[in-house]
Amino acid sequence: MKKAILFLILFCSLSAAPFGNILAPAILEDGLFIPRECWVDLRAGYEGDFVFNGRLKQAHFGSGSLDKASQVTNAGTVTLNILDRLDLYGVFGSSRFSMGWRFSEDEMIRNAKMETKHAFLWGVGARAVLFQWRKWGLGVGGRYSSENNPVSWLTIDGENVSVRSSRFVWREVQLNLGISYHIDLFTPYLAVQYQKARAWVRDFQTPIANRYSMKNRFESICPVGMNLGCTLSNGKYFMLNVEARLISEEAISISGDFRF
Repeated sequence: MKKAILFLILFCSLSAAPFGNILAPAILEDGLFIPRECWVDLRAGYEGDFVFNGRLKQAHFGSGSLDKASQVTNAGTVTLNILDRLDLYGVFGSSRFSMGWRFSEDEMIRNAKMETKHAFLWGVGARAVLFQWRKWGLGVGGRYSSENNPVSWLTIDGENVSVRSSRFVWREVQLNLGISYHIDLFTPYLAVQYQKARAWVRDFQTPIANRYSMKNRFESICPVGMNLGCTLSNGKYFMLNVEARLISEEAISISGDFRF
């Protein structure tokens, strides 16, 4: 228990889509309806993801990082578990972006700020336990996420710009390798993440990037990051997970799963 408390203190002191616990396929042993002897079971849950600093840079029309890149996502999850070793899951929900960047025009530096409307986000992923020894576990995972958001508003140097049919397109691929340790009700974990995020802002009526482009592209500054989190569960019916993502981005996620 002392080890778990120490881990949580470290976690709270820290400032890519959520990975989740690599031992998640094996944590919930009992469900509401499906007996533990069954080789497949089903889980449903919630995932809230809050990105404070997406750490993106302009891909083609400048080398500077964005002044602001944040994202808020609320989604439901459906997970098919196989043999308490493999999770195949889908994520379906709503997400919104807020961004700010600079570009040059007529030898002047312009400041652009943009916010999107809430739009449908979807993702698919897998998580597998590779090896377990006593209370330790080693696992891998991967995930692909996508959305296409209408732009709510855009300002350049503080002046409103027409957005009409403008869109913000976002795609993300990630791979993870993590280690986990079970302590009473707590299962803390640490993972290394490779994340590749790309975004396009397109179909504006006025230049929003260097070289008078109507379309700007953004990508991850650092593709390698770290996931640090902890799962709370007694192994029956429900588990709650909290996770922080560092280096490649600064974000926190909260999720929960019910096993049927």
